[in-house]
Amino acid sequence: MLADGNYLSVCAYDCPDSCGMVATCREGQLVELEGRNDNPYTRGFICHKGRRWVRDLRGQDRLMSPLARRNGKFVPIGWDEALDMTAQAIRSATLRHGHQSFLFYEGSGNLLMGNSVQRLLPLMLGGGTMATGSLCGSEGKVGLARSYGTIGRDKPLAALDSKSILLWGRNPAENSVHFLAILHDARRTGARLGTIDVRATPTTAASDSAWVVRPGSDLTLALYLCHEAINLRGEPEAPHEGYDVFSQACLLVSAEDAQEATGLSAAALHALVGFALDQPPLSIWTGYGLQRTRWGADLIHIIDTLGFLLGNHGILGGGVWFDQGDDDLLPDDFATVPGAPTRFVLRPSLGASLLEADPPIEAAMFVRGNPASQCPDAGKVLQFLKQCPFSVCLDWHMSATARACTLVLPTTVFLERGNDYVMSYFHDLLQKTNKAAEPPDGVRDELDTVREVALRLGLPDRFTTERTRLVDVENDPRLTPAGPGMWRLKDAPRIQNTFHFPSVVPDVAVQTGMLHFITVHVRDYINGIDPGQARARVLPPVVSVSTQLAHERCLIEGQKVTLRNTLGSLDVRIHLDKSIAAQTVVLPQGVEGVNLLVTPGLTPNGNSCINDSWVLLEPVQQ
Repeated sequence: MLADGNYLSVCAYDCPDSCGMVATCREGQLVELEGRNDNPYTRGFICHKGRRWVRDLRGQDRLMSPLARRNGKFVPIGWDEALDMTAQAIRSATLRHGHQSFLFYEGSGNLLMGNSVQRLLPLMLGGGTMATGSLCGSEGKVGLARSYGTIGRDKPLAALDSKSILLWGRNPAENSVHFLAILHDARRTGARLGTIDVRATPTTAASDSAWVVRPGSDLTLALYLCHEAINLRGEPEAPHEGYDVFSQACLLVSAEDAQEATGLSAAALHALVGFALDQPPLSIWTGYGLQRTRWGADLIHIIDTLGFLLGNHGILGGGVWFDQGDDDLLPDDFATVPGAPTRFVLRPSLGASLLEADPPIEAAMFVRGNPASQCPDAGKVLQFLKQCPFSVCLDWHMSATARACTLVLPTTVFLERGNDYVMSYFHDLLQKTNKAAEPPDGVRDELDTVREVALRLGLPDRFTTERTRLVDVENDPRLTPAGPGMWRLKDAPRIQNTFHFPSVVPDVAVQTGMLHFITVHVRDYINGIDPGQARARVLPPVVSVSTQLAHERCLIEGQKVTLRNTLGSLDVRIHLDKSIAAQTVVLPQGVEGVNLLVTPGLTPNGNSCINDSWVLLEPVQQ
């Protein structure tokens, strides 16, 4: 049993902050969880999502035994039977249709670097079928990279040197609380904080200035601000390409165009222009919802262009941020099988892709993912699971995907396994995990489970040897020690050489007669995975609509209505919010059932268009 005491670790949630943790273990159980004081971002505190693990590791939702579906109900079975059942189903599928008939689906349940070892299972079978394309932040990275050809990596502490800080679609008060602490420090030294969002949030409330705009209007607004920057400063002196074509396009966007698109008054728009232009250096921090549209990469690129036109690139406290780049700390040959021809299906349209797959998928394994809740057009994912001959979900609680599978295998969580690593996609620290609690009886480590299935299939045991190679990341020359089990990664600035202006300014389509359906990150959910999800299913989801729309439709607080489109329908309850645009409905993205209504559309780069969704709102028929 794990000895009593304090253990240093790191939160592996799919969250920007990657908090350093101090975990207290007594008699094998986690009894307290705090933030590391020596972590410059965590600063000794963690959010409530992290604190919940003290309760949830032994909570009522925890799975304790393999569960097999028998006669429409789940019944406990032994591990040997469950593993044999899984291996036999995979073997039968691949014998009938080849390796592509096996789907190995990885989600974002945690950010442990060692997760990539598990891909050896489909790769050693020949390649299998896996998912590609992002539901989250890849589109914004594409846009950011268009400016200089790289994404780079910089410290978020750069905000401390800003005189003006603009959060564009970013809500750190709920989704990155340690960044909010940095912003408060910047304000104490004289910086002003402004926020652009589609609704009032705790972040807009904490800002010096806030502008609430209509969803989908950000592109027009960014072009108009570029228009004003050109009028003020003219053509930049720094090396660049494509200025003439872009300047002609954005100079056609007038103040009236921006007002009509955003819903801002003339005075509010004028104040925003002043905020962006009058007190440099300005840093702009863009959020994830902005780029979850077909034109997401274009939008981030144009916002970055605004930073360039204002002279904020490459100066202390100035610039534009979205997300950090991948750092390739693992060697190129880590957990790979040369020549394995994997078939890839698109994650943003996963259900349709799986239903249309040829050869068909006849055995599916889901690890760290809940696509029946997380993926757009989730109804088709559920349809696939209903017809797939065998599906197994590895999870620590009963998710929507687990409930639809043939077999459910209980797994450990990151606090119950050690000797792994987490690299933040927001800050510059690599941190090592330590085991801080014993798993409940009957629960097995996820990698051990995948390895056992592979061995039953007669595959060589590369899992153990690859796992031992993880420690090599500590020797990367770009890392410098920052504390026990913590390293700082060297900056990789992206502001270098020639800036490339956008060559195309896209048109933004509007669905007349329908309501713009926006799903937002909220305080309680991590990319659609909520530890209390089973309990949260009991109540109808709450949708926020404007008081103006409520007046037009004779809607009242708490009224039950149905949201509907060609993909499906969802019953919800109304919450009135005067800050939301009239033709908009807003739902938290982690609520089960939301993605029944979300478009499976793709950007030109193969990423999700989640916020290009539209719905009708109808009173529930009694």
